[in-house]
Amino acid sequence: MRARHVRRAAPVALLASLTLISTPGISFADPAAAPTQQNVQAPLAAKQTENKQAEKSLDEQIASAEKALDRAKKQTEDAQKRLDNTTSVHDKAKQATADARAEVAEARNAVTKAEAALQRAEQRVEEESSGFSVAGVVNSVLGFLGSDVTNSMSEDLEAKRGAVKDAEKAVEDAEREETKAERAKVNAEKAHKQASAKQDEKQSELDKLNERKQAEEAEKQAAEAPAGGGAAAAAAPAAAPGVVKPAEGTFTSGYGARWGTTHYGVDIANSIGTPIKSLMSGTVISSGPASGFGLWVRVQHDDGTISVYGHINESLVSVGQRVEAGEQIATMGNRGQSTGPHLHLEIIENGAKIDPLPWLEARGIVL
Repeated sequence: MRARHVRRAAPVALLASLTLISTPGISFADPAAAPTQQNVQAPLAAKQTENKQAEKSLDEQIASAEKALDRAKKQTEDAQKRLDNTTSVHDKAKQATADARAEVAEARNAVTKAEAALQRAEQRVEEESSGFSVAGVVNSVLGFLGSDVTNSMSEDLEAKRGAVKDAEKAVEDAEREETKAERAKVNAEKAHKQASAKQDEKQSELDKLNERKQAEEAEKQAAEAPAGGGAAAAAAPAAAPGVVKPAEGTFTSGYGARWGTTHYGVDIANSIGTPIKSLMSGTVISSGPASGFGLWVRVQHDDGTISVYGHINESLVSVGQRVEAGEQIATMGNRGQSTGPHLHLEIIENGAKIDPLPWLEARGIVL
C-alpha cells in the first residue's frame, strides 16, 4: 500500500518541478555566483567600524588613566600634607619631652640644694644652742627659734620634692605623647610611600597607553604615506635657543630595554653634588620623594614638555617655583634604586616618555 502511494507521488513531484522551471519570472540563485558589491563592501565597513571602536577605546583608556593619575596625585599630595603635619607634631612632642626632662633636672638640683641648706641650718642651730649655759634660758630661746627656721626649711624641701614628682609625671606624659606622635609619623611615612608608588604605577600605565597611541599613529601615517617616502627628510634643526645641557658627566645608559624592563631615560654619571640644571625655562611641578628615584625634580616647560631629574641628592627648588634655562635646581646623587651617583633624565612630550637622546641632539645638546 505504501509503495503504491510513493509511486503515485513521484509523477506529481516531477510535474511540479517542470512547472516551476518553465514558469516565467521564477529563477534560482547559483550558490557559486560571484559576490555582489554590497557583499564585498560589508566586511570592509565592519573593519573600519572595528578600527574606530578600537581607537575610541584607546582614547577612553587614556582619559580614564589620566583621571586615575590625577586621583593618585591628589592622594600623594594629601599624604604629603599628613606627613608634614605628623612630622611637625612629632618634633614638638620631642621638644616637649626634652623640656620636661630639663625641668626634672632643675627640680632635682633645687632639692639637693635645699637638703644641703637644711642640713647646715640644723647643724648650726645645734652648735649655737650648745654654746650658751646661762640658766639654760638662752639655750631654750635658740632651740625654739632654730626649730622654727628648720621647720620652715623642711616644708620648703618637701615642696621641692613634690615639684620633682610633678616634673617626673610631666616627663611621663610628654614621653607618651612623643611615642604616639612617632607612631603617627611612621604611619604617615608608610601611607606617603604607598601613595607615591601608586602614583608611579598610574603614571607608568598612562605612559604605556600614550606610547601605544603614538605607535599606532606612526604606523597609520607610514601606511598613508605615498610610495617612495615623498620628499627627502628635512635636515636636523639647529641648536634651539634656551636649551642647556642638564649636567656635566659621562653618558652611561640610554633609552630602551634594560634588565627585563624599559629604561625611560638617559643616565649621566658624575660625583655626588654635581650641579643639575633645568633644561629650559619652566615651572617646578614636583620636588621631593619619588618611588624608585629616592628624590626627584620635575619641571614643566613653557612648550608643555616635562623634564624629569631623578636620583638627586638634594633639591634646591620647590613646587610652583619658576626656573630659567640653565638655573641649578638640584645636585647629583645616588638615592633610590641606583648603582652609583648619576642623573637619570627623562623627557615627557605630549604625555608620553620619549628618548631624550635624539630630542637633545635635535636641539644641539650632545651628551
